[in-house]
Amino acid sequence: MRVSSTVERLDVSPGSSGVVPLEVINTSEVIESLSVRAIGLPEALVRSEPRALALFPEASGALTLTLDLPDAFPAGTYPLTFVIAGSAPGATEAFHDLDLVVPPHPRLALVATPSRVRTRGRAAFTVEVRNEGNVPLDVALRAVDTDRTLRTSLTPSTLAVAAGEVATTTVLVRGPRQLLGSDRDRPLRVVAQATDTTADVELVLRQKSTFSRGLITALVLLSILAAWALAFVLGMREVLGADPYAKVAPPSFFVNTETAEGTLPEGMPAGAMPKEGPVPAGTGATVTGLVLGETDQQGVGRVTVTAWRQGREAPVEVSSAATQADGSYSLAGLFPGPYMLEVAAEGYEPVWYESGTSFGTATEVDALAQQVATGVDLAVTGDPASISGNVETGEAPGAVVVQVTAKPAWAGADPLTEYVTATDAAGAYTFAGLPAPGTYELAFVAEGYQPTSLSERVLGGQSRFALDVTLGAGPGQIAGTVTDGSNPVGGVEVSTTMDGKPVVVGTPTVGQVGQFVVPNLKTPGTYVLTFTKKGFSTQTVVVDLGPGEQRADLRVVLSGGAGTVTGSVVDANGAGIGGVTVTAGGSSNTVTTTTLTAGSVGSFTLTGLATGSVTLTFSKTGYTSASVPVTLSDTGPPAPVAVTLTSALGNVTGRVTQSGAGVPGATVQATDGTITRSTTSTASGGFGAGTYLLPDLPAGTYTVSVTTGGGVLATAVVTVQPGSTTAQDLPIAGP
Repeated sequence: MRVSSTVERLDVSPGSSGVVPLEVINTSEVIESLSVRAIGLPEALVRSEPRALALFPEASGALTLTLDLPDAFPAGTYPLTFVIAGSAPGATEAFHDLDLVVPPHPRLALVATPSRVRTRGRAAFTVEVRNEGNVPLDVALRAVDTDRTLRTSLTPSTLAVAAGEVATTTVLVRGPRQLLGSDRDRPLRVVAQATDTTADVELVLRQKSTFSRGLITALVLLSILAAWALAFVLGMREVLGADPYAKVAPPSFFVNTETAEGTLPEGMPAGAMPKEGPVPAGTGATVTGLVLGETDQQGVGRVTVTAWRQGREAPVEVSSAATQADGSYSLAGLFPGPYMLEVAAEGYEPVWYESGTSFGTATEVDALAQQVATGVDLAVTGDPASISGNVETGEAPGAVVVQVTAKPAWAGADPLTEYVTATDAAGAYTFAGLPAPGTYELAFVAEGYQPTSLSERVLGGQSRFALDVTLGAGPGQIAGTVTDGSNPVGGVEVSTTMDGKPVVVGTPTVGQVGQFVVPNLKTPGTYVLTFTKKGFSTQTVVVDLGPGEQRADLRVVLSGGAGTVTGSVVDANGAGIGGVTVTAGGSSNTVTTTTLTAGSVGSFTLTGLATGSVTLTFSKTGYTSASVPVTLSDTGPPAPVAVTLTSALGNVTGRVTQSGAGVPGATVQATDGTITRSTTSTASGGFGAGTYLLPDLPAGTYTVSVTTGGGVLATAVVTVQPGSTTAQDLPIAGP
């Protein structure tokens, strides 16, 4: 068969299909029905059109292969071999190799069940993390609360999600105590981050109040009455007090005060209005603006802005307000006149508008009745802050050192500024002395692991504890070459398993013959690679991969053939003989084994033999060696071989007598000049009293004697035959 194709490399995205056209020529002398199979890709993913191609000798035809990849098919480069085979006996096969390239397509999706919970304070949300891409993802989860009023925890906060799989996390949310008021929605967002992809989902904690609406209404009415009473008392005290502004309160603040048209009472402050009729709404002045961080020029929330004015003897605090999350503030209902504004909060240096350090160095802000003074912005400098956290790698604490880099992430920051540290023996890290307030991008890098990052904002003087980070090990790879001991071997199927699923690749038969690559393996891990090819023995190799390790030096030798011979070795009595060396000769590679000494004693199995004639040689000390010819073919293993080994040793036995009676306890010795064996005659035995036995003597001629301390009493010359017993009596002369 001959096959050709214009496609040597095929790029197919997950969830789509690729087409490989093949031109096939029948070079045999018979009509063939040709079919195709793929090595390196599951059979279910390959379609052939037509399924079988009938061709006359020297005729050509076309096969179209369609590769359908599922959505979660792993990314990587897969060497594929298409084998075109005929159905006739002895038909040759043709091969076409190509590289299937599947690009990575990471994609995440989050689904919350439920997404809205109504409760007084606590709620639990279940969030599904769905890996809809084709690469395994290490996902870091965090909860974002825009107004920072909720306490949240995610269990777990990091997940390893295989391609096409779904994992879940539980988000526990606790809101601040809400005693009064109607239901309040407190939104938060769960963000999932992985390499090259992010996803988020919105959650809502609908918090209901502790007290009922009826009770709230009653309390509100009581508070209104109390407020009116308190306002009346305080107003009277201020009017009659020593404060100059209170003594000259503008008519516009008092309903029954009369003034000449177009004139103001003496001592009125700038911005006061004459009263005409009832007091109009919104008569007081308002000052608004932003409090920004000196470093990042972002709004600073939860700091206090205080309005001061000069009293008779000392500055007097008039009003104060807390900034919102975006740094905005509003001071309303101010008496018209000039004010000094101060910003103060724990973790920040006090500052006075516009950039003063005290009341005396501050710039005045004029408050005009019924007007809003906007754009009164202040910049605050925070005390140095710190960021701490922990990094998990899946290894023992301290086994992997992770480099952590913090870079300012605000507009206008110096791009060359960065802060670098490393994890300690417990996997923890700390950045101290960071300019604040500010947002920092934290990057985590370790050799063999996929880098990740997260963003953290620190306020003035804050000790920020960042989310725990889990670094996922980078994908590993095993590559190498398969040979027969001297030449590379193509068409070898290389298989292993990952997460219980088979991973199969093949070695090319043209081009880079014998080379293989098993990509995108999870690390760290141990992989058992199996190498199989018809006509060769199967080889198994165990490879340990460290985090992100790329092995490219594997060398595998497939020994000559896959023929197998079984059988057993017994002695002349039919008993199995263990420890017999069995050697197969007549092939390019010598194969040796030993018969079993336990269990099925004497049995053996020889594998890896080439087809054809093989001579098996059986040898063991004490036995005569034997050889047996065996013919191996591709149709199946031969019948079990049964071999009988005869002993190469013999025995001498007989009786020591004196005056016709057996003599027990006599010393009997046999020697051929090199070997000397001794025994003692017994009181009973096969010949009666005086019987002796000298076993396991190598074949040859021996002198057998009866000896005492005084000398030799009787002697005889005996010839020992292999595997036989020679009888020799030894009579001692009478007294």
